[in-house]
Amino acid sequence: MSLNVKKLSWLTLIILILIILTLIGTNTKRNLDNKSNQIEFLEKNLNKKKSQIKNVHEKLISNNISLEDIVFSDGIKFFQKSNQAIELNANDYILTEFSSDDIVFAKHPSASSSAYIDIYKDNFFLVTATGQIAFTNIDDLLLNKIEMISIKSNIKDIINYPEFYKSSPFGIKDILIDEDEIYISYIKEVSNECYNTSILVGKINYVKINFFEFFSNDECIKKNDVFFKKSIHDKLVPHQAGGRMSAIDNQILLTVGEYRKRILAQNQNSYFGKIISINKGTKKYEILSKGHRNPQGLYINSKINKLFSTEHGPDGGDEINVVDFLNKNNIPNYGWPISSYGDHYYQEKNDSRLELSPLKKSHKKYGFIEPIKYFVPSVGISQIIGVPKKFLNSDNLNFIVGTMGTAKKMKEGMLSLYFFELDNFNNKIINEKLIPIKSRVRDIMYLSKHNSVVMFLETNSTIGILKQKN
Repeated sequence: MSLNVKKLSWLTLIILILIILTLIGTNTKRNLDNKSNQIEFLEKNLNKKKSQIKNVHEKLISNNISLEDIVFSDGIKFFQKSNQAIELNANDYILTEFSSDDIVFAKHPSASSSAYIDIYKDNFFLVTATGQIAFTNIDDLLLNKIEMISIKSNIKDIINYPEFYKSSPFGIKDILIDEDEIYISYIKEVSNECYNTSILVGKINYVKINFFEFFSNDECIKKNDVFFKKSIHDKLVPHQAGGRMSAIDNQILLTVGEYRKRILAQNQNSYFGKIISINKGTKKYEILSKGHRNPQGLYINSKINKLFSTEHGPDGGDEINVVDFLNKNNIPNYGWPISSYGDHYYQEKNDSRLELSPLKKSHKKYGFIEPIKYFVPSVGISQIIGVPKKFLNSDNLNFIVGTMGTAKKMKEGMLSLYFFELDNFNNKIINEKLIPIKSRVRDIMYLSKHNSVVMFLETNSTIGILKQKN
């Protein structure tokens, strides 16, 4: 080989190495930039929380007053953050977001804070997952900032285990205002590290709300129980608590998850993995449906006498279901954990969990009710509501579903609003659309007075208001 050929070969090799190093450097820089952005976001939230906690600590020391008097009475301020244009059914909408730094604790690693919303007369209520209660007039939602007044309560006298009051999966799961009473569902420590989903109730009062126990159960699930000996992932999961509520007549409806103890969903003698109806007077409950994993959305359409629920699947298999809650003779069964369109997390070829939880890819074939919609992969489905014709300009039954998920493992349908129309005669979805909004939709409701949809978006501690463009 001549000297020139050798030089050319070495030169080619050097160029290839430089190209590879450049590509590696570019990818590394991109990854570093992404990580840097994530770290910056986390540090920003952490600094906010440190500042808030420091402020609380200083007030406690200087004024010698209780934590409840500080955290539960300072009010919550939201400032307008952004506007996003959305098109639906050939109509233009605007999603306006109001962000707050005043809510400290989140119940999911991808959230800045967690809270739930409802309406009482002309007032908009918000309750954080750690029990802070605040309100403002619904007309204030039309302003450039929202200043909510805090209401004291006796929640800290009733709930006293520490995980409830910090960033953990334990906490409040929903609020419901019915007539002049406010209901709060939450994860209760029934005995030492043994938990279930229960409800508190109190009369609406704008100074202090005194809660008492409305519904609980002796049945609970131990924190350190292992449900499958070969799986390190099968212990109590508080994220699978359910807790969504709705009201009809003299009944409070409640969804109860199975906390990852899957077999209870098919156990008629257990209230875990069920949707139940609780009598306001007697406090006794009956099972409306079973075979649920973690139902976190609930909506009653009294005109057609149907109950709509949304349910988190495992790794895939989120569902929207229709429940005929008037059928008292036969309890509808939605199949979990026998049937699911998802798979177990970290599922192996000969997974021992499949013995009792086979996750068959059909519901009807095994005698269960099929969902009207399922999502593979999962979207992190949350609350479902119905909206009237004047909001979407459609003669069909119209629904909005929120989704959660995380930007770090973003999949289609996560951090979105899902709109669909239903043909009531055959429970079939006839039109659907996903609108990404880049935030976890924890709670959602329709506000008739302003013909708008109001949401709590927990990625950045935000109130979102969706309305038709003027």
